[in-house]
Amino acid sequence: MAKIKSVIGFEVDSNEIRAVEISRSSGTYSILACGKIPLQEGVIEEGFIRDADRFNIALTELMQNGGFRATDVVVGVNNENVVMRYATFPKVADDKLRNMVLLQAQEFIPIPVQEMEIDYVVAGDGVNEDEQPVTNVMLVAARRNMIEQYINVLSASKLQVIDVNATVLSLCSGLQSSVVGDEKYAVLNLTEDLVNFIVIKGNEISMVRSIQIPERIEGSVKRLFAGKEEADDIEQIGAVLGQETSSSVSYYAMQNQSSPIEKIFLLTTLNKNAQLVNGITEIFANIPVTVPDYYTANKFGLDQQVINEFAGCIGLAIQALEVK
Repeated sequence: MAKIKSVIGFEVDSNEIRAVEISRSSGTYSILACGKIPLQEGVIEEGFIRDADRFNIALTELMQNGGFRATDVVVGVNNENVVMRYATFPKVADDKLRNMVLLQAQEFIPIPVQEMEIDYVVAGDGVNEDEQPVTNVMLVAARRNMIEQYINVLSASKLQVIDVNATVLSLCSGLQSSVVGDEKYAVLNLTEDLVNFIVIKGNEISMVRSIQIPERIEGSVKRLFAGKEEADDIEQIGAVLGQETSSSVSYYAMQNQSSPIEKIFLLTTLNKNAQLVNGITEIFANIPVTVPDYYTANKFGLDQQVINEFAGCIGLAIQALEVK
């Protein structure tokens, strides 16, 4: 009988902790535990744990009440301390690419690289203006002190952090495995701290844009993620997302006239996505904007809305199990 392995996909934002424990046996994935718990205001600020005691109380309650048994954890981060940039490098042998990326990353990252942990995803090969072969990559850089803080706090709770990834990439992986086909599509990912716009076809990423939440809707976004939105909040957020989508698509189109975006997916952990789509399409209706349903071939015995809400955690855990 195959040995069962399990890992916890773990996400944190300023409002809550979300976690999913997934096992793999004979190539089949199963959800063993799934849950979330709210965080009091001020526990997480600007992506950092500001009150470790209250964080640990919430974490312990979630792990115990949710029936989590695994100790291996992969942490997903997606806040202002994570920088993603599309970059192009001269084509070199695969075993030399990492060194080149690390040596030249500062040209693309607006924060001193000595403060960051740098990783990358190969986004495809091409040629430059001089017809020289190049490799396109998506750089992912996260503040080292933030990562170390999460590792230390979770370790104190007897959890072992085996990896730290960008949550939005696990969501994109989930789309590729269960939603999209051969079309070129864009991901519009909204969190309480950040908006990501990523253009993808197959395994090739051709644009990455990260946008800080504009000050004029910061309060609306915080209320929406806290489930305390006011009458005009969704309309205001939708309008801003529509404007940002329009500018992102226009910029992409100028650079890639022969390969247009065919579809846009709105990704959040909210249950108000349909209303946000309405607000976006009132401003920008040139390309269909939809909300995807993840893992429809295997809902793991959970309601589809729950699967969608925890899709980031599920993707993090599955990706970790695939390399274990």
